[in-house]
Amino acid sequence: MQLQRCAVLGAVVLAAAGLLAGCSTDSSDHAGARAAFYSQPVAWLPCTEGQARHWFSDAPADGRTCALVRAPLDYHQSGTLSPEAVDTVSLAVARRPAEQDKRGTLLLIGGGPGDPGLPMLDMSFPEQVRKHYDIVSYDPRGVGHSTPPIVCDPAGGDLVEDQDSVTATETARRAFVASCVHGTGAKELRHIGSDEATDDIDVLRGVLGEQQLNILAASYGTQVAAMYVQRYPGGYRAAVLDGVVDVTENNTQMRVGQNKGYQDTFNRVAAFCVDRYRAQGRPECPLGEDPAQAENVFHAILRQTKDHPVPAGATPAIEPNDVLQALSTSLLWPEGWTPYLDALAAVRRGDGTPMRALASEQTEPTPRQAPSAPDTKANALAAITCADVAEPTTDRASRQAGEAQLHDAATYDDFEARPTEFPLDTCDLWPTPGTAKAYQPHRGEGSAPVLFVGTRHDPTTPVRNAQRMANYLDSPLVIREGDGHTFVFAGVNACVDDLVVGYLDDPGSTHDAVCE
Repeated sequence: MQLQRCAVLGAVVLAAAGLLAGCSTDSSDHAGARAAFYSQPVAWLPCTEGQARHWFSDAPADGRTCALVRAPLDYHQSGTLSPEAVDTVSLAVARRPAEQDKRGTLLLIGGGPGDPGLPMLDMSFPEQVRKHYDIVSYDPRGVGHSTPPIVCDPAGGDLVEDQDSVTATETARRAFVASCVHGTGAKELRHIGSDEATDDIDVLRGVLGEQQLNILAASYGTQVAAMYVQRYPGGYRAAVLDGVVDVTENNTQMRVGQNKGYQDTFNRVAAFCVDRYRAQGRPECPLGEDPAQAENVFHAILRQTKDHPVPAGATPAIEPNDVLQALSTSLLWPEGWTPYLDALAAVRRGDGTPMRALASEQTEPTPRQAPSAPDTKANALAAITCADVAEPTTDRASRQAGEAQLHDAATYDDFEARPTEFPLDTCDLWPTPGTAKAYQPHRGEGSAPVLFVGTRHDPTTPVRNAQRMANYLDSPLVIREGDGHTFVFAGVNACVDDLVVGYLDDPGSTHDAVCE
């Protein structure tokens, strides 16, 4: 979901808001109505062959195979569902076989919403995981190489930003919504959210021939995983949720928490800038030498780029939204802080080229993932968000308090006067209500504990989310001290990775822990 402000926070999580309060059922409850989807024939081929040869930029020789798996577009149709009788979607799936004795399947659920999940297969899995698990990744419905794709206006990223007036902003957002309906299809757009994504996981479970899945979910993917644990308590053996969404929060509460998280991280970057950044041999900190004044310096830079956009070679000149877009992704991991500060220093010198490169990167860039699919993330982010949380209205007055709360939750990007009126959000203009609501989760009787992983200074899924979710599901929590968003099997923290491996080996053996 796009913010009403000029700041565009990490796409990972802007849409990870309120969730469908799906009733707890056993996976077998759906076997009858969906039997044809669970038992569908699937043509697994080496990922270097057929259309799958375009799915990975460089598929390693690890024996991975790829396939398209069909799922119902609408799971709520009455009667028996079969691929021949109902509208379907096709999910692009890749499987990396266990190297030795297989103990099960580890299904990877990626972030966003809107991020392709296939590249997660290239993560730095520990030897014990590679040996004993088939590892499976997939592109969610509408995303990446799955079909039909979410298609909106190619310039949609600009249409949802603030324009010169409230009226102009809402007009642009209505045009964006209309382009999504036209390009994707009204029916497809209604069934592109987390509700359907949850049931897709169980179809994958059936197709993979597993009674129970092992799950590793990251960021927004933890929302879908939490819904799966609630809806299919018998469908999982173990579930690791890294960078956790709190499913009890509504959309506004979630976004306020994110804004506060980004504010905290901005303050930490300001302190980093005058300390470790300078220690790297930089001549000066572009945010000034006093962290307490960093916001004022940053506001001055934003105002300067508004009044005098900074040339960026053959690309468009740098304006405030570019500086903020680059910041939103650079703050997610400490590895991005120094490149961002270098780019900000270049902007102050009149060179916008480095900032343009950062602003143009994929949203939610992860060091362990290489892009392998069409760049539809911004469109998918908006569409899946609204499919989840939309409450359509034309009553602008009814939205003012919530939007003001969002605006006031962070101050680092307040380089202009506080608006006297806020425009309707893209999801306010969506054609249908969202199918997800906040709910308080619980763990089904007899189901395994879930392992929650949080980082102390995560800007986009605050650690308190993981703390609350672990409490609701009476499950263990691992907290990593430090900064950043999602770390499991990223080759970053051996303590976290070892605890996750131990949990996968025995889901009942893991207890709360803190990793330095």
